[in-house]
Amino acid sequence: MTKSNKALVLVSASILLGASVWFTGTAAAAVLKLRWHLTEVEASGLTIAVQAGFIAGTLLYAVLNVADLFRTRTVFFASAVGAALFNAGFALLSNGLGSAVVLRFLTGVMLAGVYPVAMKIVAQWFNERIGWRLGLLLGAMTFGTATPHFLLSIGAAPDWRALTLIASGLCVAGGAIVRFVLTDGPYLRETPRFDPLEAFRIFRYRPFRLQAVGYFGHMWELYAFWSLLGSFLAADAGTRPPLAAARIPAVVFLTIALGVPSCILGGWVSRRTGEKAVALASLAASGTFCALSPLLFGLPAGVLVPLLLIWGFFVVSDSPQFSALATRTCPPEYTGTALTIQNGIGFAVTVVSIPFIAWVSKHVGWRWAFSFLTIGPLVGAWSLARLRIGRG
Repeated sequence: MTKSNKALVLVSASILLGASVWFTGTAAAAVLKLRWHLTEVEASGLTIAVQAGFIAGTLLYAVLNVADLFRTRTVFFASAVGAALFNAGFALLSNGLGSAVVLRFLTGVMLAGVYPVAMKIVAQWFNERIGWRLGLLLGAMTFGTATPHFLLSIGAAPDWRALTLIASGLCVAGGAIVRFVLTDGPYLRETPRFDPLEAFRIFRYRPFRLQAVGYFGHMWELYAFWSLLGSFLAADAGTRPPLAAARIPAVVFLTIALGVPSCILGGWVSRRTGEKAVALASLAASGTFCALSPLLFGLPAGVLVPLLLIWGFFVVSDSPQFSALATRTCPPEYTGTALTIQNGIGFAVTVVSIPFIAWVSKHVGWRWAFSFLTIGPLVGAWSLARLRIGRG
């Protein structure tokens, strides 16, 4: 194995472990709704708080140019440890929604130095065909976010607090791999001058702006689908035969985890077709599922679950392609800042879409709720179709 491929394996393993703290609140929501007497919208706050924290963190990291001014491996490690500590605080200190939301928010702030920074580390090791390499990274990231559901589905954690603490341990291990095992890549850029406005000037570049809007449309759907799928399945009592409640975590895990082969395969295809083509195809496929989602409600479990798995495959296959497009359309010396601010705004979109879909489900029912996600892939595909860029 070449040194660069070894680095890719190491950073992918690190992001898999680091991302395990992302959905601990989401995985615990079913239990906490009963224990803390939460409504569906209130319970969604456990996911929204992380997203909001990530947004605040990315804005802070981007304005301060943290990912470009400081050694990326150190930023990754310090951020992973911080995320693990606040996530552990969620398990040990929270006794209601208020304290839980604060600690989940702080976890999200620290994750701003994990996910975007990992993508910059990959860019430091490869200067061409980065799309499929980011596909491997995002596949690992996807599996990592699904880890809490996986641990629940196999009974590896006796309760939600143990589950959260296990995730914190995994996150620290991921940070340690990057800091103490990985080395700097050969394409490490010179440190640019500090420019707090560069995070916003980047959007003056039309190609970057077009692909960014495509990414924002993708994000409108992605995390709302992932975080609320369990509620959709729990509400779908009309399935014949019904899906047992005990199997819902496994279905959610498998749906999210299918992002692993999805991102990898999408990256491999992008080597021949280009990142834009893969992203457009993914948006079209997942947008179709959004539009037709009312027809899924009430289907037999044996039909519903395979269709959800297909949806889960396409809903995330464009993520690494947008990251690759961002690295190709931004000023190279500010790659870290560009990736960070794009991710931050993308997650800001999820803070709107998640509670909005939860609110829709309360007023019109879960049958129709996911159909309101269609606007994201539509807008994203419209913007991305206008982008003119060569293959890479």
